[in-house]
Amino acid sequence: CSRDIAVLHCNKSTALYNLGKWREAVFSAYQSLHWDPEYVKAYYRAGHSLINLSDSDEAISMFHKGLILLNASADQTQIADFIAGIFISVNDERVFPRTFPPAYDYIFSAGFDALIWQAVIERLAQKGKWRSCLLLLSEKKELPTNLRVNQLSLKNLFETSELYGHGEKMQEVAELVKWLISIGAKVETIGVYLLHAVIRLCIK
Repeated sequence: CSRDIAVLHCNKSTALYNLGKWREAVFSAYQSLHWDPEYVKAYYRAGHSLINLSDSDEAISMFHKGLILLNASADQTQIADFIAGIFISVNDERVFPRTFPPAYDYIFSAGFDALIWQAVIERLAQKGKWRSCLLLLSEKKELPTNLRVNQLSLKNLFETSELYGHGEKMQEVAELVKWLISIGAKVETIGVYLLHAVIRLCIK
């Protein structure tokens, strides 16, 4: 009975989220967790609603709690979504929230396999969260050696202005591109006119 009520509140949270009513969506997700603290989907919905409210501190906390529950269960299918959620939460932050270091330590100590990390990186790239990819680049020695990202497109990296203005240097961008190509990203995904894309990137 408690799980059924939790599901109803989480479904309500999803509907409110899709309407752009972030605050109400968070409230419904919290109600869901009140009825069933182990209902993982409610942590996910709360996390993404909190990102839209610019509350990255609490968003990370929600994703972290959900990730711990998932990792202890037989269902591993959503793990990549929760890890990506943690990185998305800090993608635009100049100073990491207090909840980030413990979540970050947990992610790299849990021993997630290459397929999970592939899904994480590809999700971040699809959403244009390249600063989070730079963070992963700094920890590449902690990632599985058999990691491949065959479905990753570099086009957005060469077109976005998301990376610029946060203090990143062109060399860091170059290192990111080199790393992604080394683990399977195709050069052709940059676009038809590679030189033009590189020139536009340098101008930015």
